Amino acid sequence: MPVRRVDPPAVADADGLLRGLDNHQRAAVTAPPGVVVVRAGAGSGKTRVLMRRIAWRAVSGSSEPDRTLAITFTRQAASEMRARLREFDLDGTPMIGTMHAVARRMMHDHLHAAGRRIPVIAVNRHAIMSTALGDAARGANIDDLLAVHDWCVSRREDPATGLATWRDSGGRRAPSENLFVAAVAQYTMLKQRRGVIDVNDLLTWAIETHMSDRRFAESIRFRHRHILVDEAQDMNPLQWEFVRMLAGDEPDLFMVGDPNQAIYAFNGADRDLFETLPGIDSPVHAFSLPNNYRCTPEIVEFAVAALAKAAQTADAVSVRASGRPVDLRRCADEGQEWDRLRRTVHQFVSGDGSGNDAAILVRVNSLAEAVRRQLASLGFEVRDPRTGGAWNQALRTASSLTSRDALSTWSSDILDGSEYSTDEPEFVVAAEVRRFLDEQRSGAVDGRAFSAWFATTSAIGDTDGIEVLTFHAAKGREWRSVLVLGAERGLLPHSSAKRPEARSEEARLAYVAFTRASDRLVVAWTDERSGRGTGPSPLLPWLDTRGLTAEEPVAEFRTIASRAPARDTRLEAIEAWRTGRARVAMVSPDTVISSRKMRDIARLDSPTAESIASVAGEVFAARFADEILAALSGADTAD
Repeated sequence: MPVRRVDPPAVADADGLLRGLDNHQRAAVTAPPGVVVVRAGAGSGKTRVLMRRIAWRAVSGSSEPDRTLAITFTRQAASEMRARLREFDLDGTPMIGTMHAVARRMMHDHLHAAGRRIPVIAVNRHAIMSTALGDAARGANIDDLLAVHDWCVSRREDPATGLATWRDSGGRRAPSENLFVAAVAQYTMLKQRRGVIDVNDLLTWAIETHMSDRRFAESIRFRHRHILVDEAQDMNPLQWEFVRMLAGDEPDLFMVGDPNQAIYAFNGADRDLFETLPGIDSPVHAFSLPNNYRCTPEIVEFAVAALAKAAQTADAVSVRASGRPVDLRRCADEGQEWDRLRRTVHQFVSGDGSGNDAAILVRVNSLAEAVRRQLASLGFEVRDPRTGGAWNQALRTASSLTSRDALSTWSSDILDGSEYSTDEPEFVVAAEVRRFLDEQRSGAVDGRAFSAWFATTSAIGDTDGIEVLTFHAAKGREWRSVLVLGAERGLLPHSSAKRPEARSEEARLAYVAFTRASDRLVVAWTDERSGRGTGPSPLLPWLDTRGLTAEEPVAEFRTIASRAPARDTRLEAIEAWRTGRARVAMVSPDTVISSRKMRDIARLDSPTAESIASVAGEVFAARFADEILAALSGADTAD
């Protein structure tokens, strides 16, 4: 079968894709084909570089969009990248998805072509492991068993060997070897008997089928010629083997990552894989993106200094104008912490009243839950992840449908009528069903197939309100204002981090948390929590813990904290325009334009259609630039 070539367009088209990039970004985007590694610090525009790399190579004729595969680590990132790439109107459609979604599509296509049954992804692994344990389930922590099992799979180790490395790495609550080995064997047998798999099996299946089936290997290599990997520092050995399988013997591989944001060692991730690329013999072109466009210089310096507390360095510098100092707040105990929380959140939401551009970040889930309850009791809107009875019921209903027609009818009844509002769980799930049907236009599908697709591919938005997340969950996100709560001994570093590498990862967690804030960062700790002495985290820079007293922070911080935050009338104007547009189109506001792009447009000195296009893309500017310029003009007149 001949390879379709893309005719190179005029040079101006390729040059236009480089407009607005700094020298570091431009060098990475235009790197020659082959193995390219880009060290992209927080806020350095790595997603922009990835998208421009795909588009630039396509329009310059050095790649084919239909044979391009971009791998992300979250469904949300994949969804955002797909939306951005549509702006370039390429002659072809790159495939973008998580590793599990990509492997699931490979399995579906391969087995469907062979007329074989496609296994269902198990939605309740806990129940399967409980059955596997039998009577031993009563005294076992099933979540811990599954965590160790996932570790073994991710490290490509048998249960006994993997359990030993889990213990050596400092893994907590390790089960006994006899119990664990027997449980995993029974768990595997039960999956086979029930005809189900878990998400880890998807990657394993793809790798093993690639090794045993020459035609499958050839088809994968033909279909996916140009490979890009986002957040590559978070790969575990299984994922790296999957990437190597895709790359083949003559790799066309573009990898973006930041070793200083490697925070998933507990899941088997190994940042050395990104640094060393084991098994890749081709020459490597290495680039760095040091410019931070997200955070003020004060926030970047604070975050880099936190890394230095654990003898780690970051090549990062803010290119923004100077902002307010990082606000350090000391609390005697939880009672004072809740009072500080209330006052800080009041300041965060005083702009538009929604808190949509603010977050509270904590180290552990238990504290996150406590903060959510406290905020709710104080009357604040808390952004609620898609959980709860109505949401689960909608998913169960969709998953129980037995045919394509049933799925189509159910979703149409909800989406095309007037009974449901766009933020109700049924409406959101129905929209996901319709997207699933659009992507699966051939072959027999039913509710179980939708459930498998949803588990690996779907990306959904959140409700309004301030967000409360752990450091891990905040990875890849950003807000204008961030409160880091519980930055104290025992939580940061966590008390379980005994080994040097674990404590180094705690510093990277702090770096991730601090760099989620673009304009305002507040860091708070207690001297006592649950009756035990704590005190400020040793990772907090510019803080001599020996000289602290029980009083409020220094006068400069108190003065700054007491100031009423300045209104950003430009941003408010764009926000109001976006809300109106979203309401008319019956979509979430972020679907119209992201909060980050709104802020970037609001910061333009003299906004024009061209400068809006450089921020939000040519297609967006062609449709909406005049409306946004009118909104900004009204805001400037009001000022």
